[in-house]
Amino acid sequence: MLPATTGEWPRVQNGPFMFRNTSWYIRRMSANPRLPALSGIFRLCFVSGALGGAIGLVLGTLASHLPDTAFAVPNGRTVLHTGVEILMWHAIALCGLTLGAPLLGQRLARLACIIMVLGTVLFCTPVTLYALFDLKIGTLSVARLAPYGGTLLMISWLLVAASGLRKASSETL
Repeated sequence: MLPATTGEWPRVQNGPFMFRNTSWYIRRMSANPRLPALSGIFRLCFVSGALGGAIGLVLGTLASHLPDTAFAVPNGRTVLHTGVEILMWHAIALCGLTLGAPLLGQRLARLACIIMVLGTVLFCTPVTLYALFDLKIGTLSVARLAPYGGTLLMISWLLVAASGLRKASSETL
């Protein structure tokens, strides 16, 4: 090891490589580098996605194991399976989007997450209530709300695409 007065860095032996600061190397080259923590909205959307996955699993189990007489509409099992499929795919997408958000344009990614949560709830809830209970508000079926949720989901995917085109801020990388 050279003395510090010569201008050379003191070196630390770490396997076959020599580095001044081995903790920097470990953080930088690790398979699990330390990522920035999720902010409030992203954390809420991640939890919403995880809960959506759990609820989707329960609803999928019901759709598979309930007798046909348990459904309020004749094609209730198929309708419920459709709602569960949309719920599960968007639950996975929410978790992935929130984890990948530091690499995207922050404002658009945040807006996409919020709209995806709202769209998933507004699509899957009426579909589930229609399949299991044929719930009506006055004379209108709650299933009439599902297209609004579907529209929000389409908008959220367009926002995800737009956030991928935006440059992420340098402080997040």
